[in-house]
Amino acid sequence: MKTLNRSRILLAAIPLAGIALAAAPAAAAAGPHTVHVSAKLTVTYTAPPACKAGVCIIRNHGTGTLTPYGKVTFTTVITADGNQPPCGTTSQWVNRIIRTITTSKGKLVLHEAGLQCPQPGIGPQVKAVWAADGADSTGIFHGARGQGSDSDYPQQNTAAPQGTLTLSP
Repeated sequence: MKTLNRSRILLAAIPLAGIALAAAPAAAAAGPHTVHVSAKLTVTYTAPPACKAGVCIIRNHGTGTLTPYGKVTFTTVITADGNQPPCGTTSQWVNRIIRTITTSKGKLVLHEAGLQCPQPGIGPQVKAVWAADGADSTGIFHGARGQGSDSDYPQQNTAAPQGTLTLSP
């Protein structure tokens, strides 16, 4: 009789052990994870820049792709200061860029800052760095942390942010 009871206990324990083993990878996957993002954006300018005393507010929007999330739309508000040109007479400090990228998974808000410098044969180039704003982002991007860089070419109407995000579970 004792052998029969032990066999029943072992048989009952096997499915429970299987459930515990199956849950272990799921629990590990539920934590924060890091993803590399890169975008190719086409910019449309909403209106001419609004400038006062050498400081300009520029608004634009557009479409593109954000790898690995697919097609996106975006809006951007830029504050640029040309009062003390950092790299030539037509250059600007790009003090603040707020770019909101809308994907099917949520909105990713990036805060950027950098310089706009003339490039021979290309025109102005904006080189900026960005940090994710997890508090203002939504969907899977809510609570995201991360940073990266951005290269924009205003005369070609393109922008290309790229970097790394850590997404919350």
